[in-house]
Amino acid sequence: MNHDESNGMGDPGVPGPFGEIPKKLKEYYDSLQEEAIPARFLDLLEQLDKAERVHAAGKQSLLTGES
Repeated sequence: MNHDESNGMGDPGVPGPFGEIPKKLKEYYDSLQEEAIPARFLDLLEQLDKAERVHAAGKQSLLTGES
């Protein structure tokens, strides 16, 4: 790495917009982490968990010979 290359975290000494890119990306990423998970998505995850439990129970009953 030569002295002109950035370390990937941005360089406050770089003039113009290139010095701001890492800062703006970090701010955007942080704002996304703070957003609430939509209720519809949580509902879908709950339905998936239920389907997986039902499927696992069905496989278990086949293995043990229960009905």
